[in-house]
Amino acid sequence: MEKIPLIVRLKEAKALSDEVRVFILDLLSKKPMSVHEIAEELKKRGMYKNINTIRYHIQVLKDAGLIDLVATKEVKGGVLKYYAAKKKVYPFEVPKDIEEALEPIAKQSYEDLKRIVLNLIRNHGDIIVETAKKLKPCPYCITKHFAEYIILEALRYALGKVMEDPEVKREVDKFKVEEEEE
Repeated sequence: MEKIPLIVRLKEAKALSDEVRVFILDLLSKKPMSVHEIAEELKKRGMYKNINTIRYHIQVLKDAGLIDLVATKEVKGGVLKYYAAKKKVYPFEVPKDIEEALEPIAKQSYEDLKRIVLNLIRNHGDIIVETAKKLKPCPYCITKHFAEYIILEALRYALGKVMEDPEVKREVDKFKVEEEEE
């Protein structure tokens, strides 16, 4: 079986190991929210968490670099803080045959992606190496994979921007309409 790289930062993986934090990140990817608003949304999903528990989960997500404090608002008795996601998660179950189903897409896009990656290496190799040198080694990794990680992370970042492009969003939204009509 072919090994496909998965980009995972250790702090992010730990932060996302809890279902509640995954749901909080999902909520915050849609709009900035306060801890109280998060509590209300979680209740709608059948998750009853007290405010201090939600604050703890917010701190874990913040420490992992997945969310930011984006606004504060003076209210009677204190300050209301609003948080927003820096990354988007897709909290759903993946079918076991996903690789089989995606194989035609992978085959079709292979040469285009290969060209892009080689172009990145040839035109931005110095940035890739300099950035890779800044990564901290973990006990499970070896340094030769740092450059691979930087390339994958750059592509993931660029792909995230492409998915937010209005033209791409319009095309993806067409699928949502079809889904709702079924």
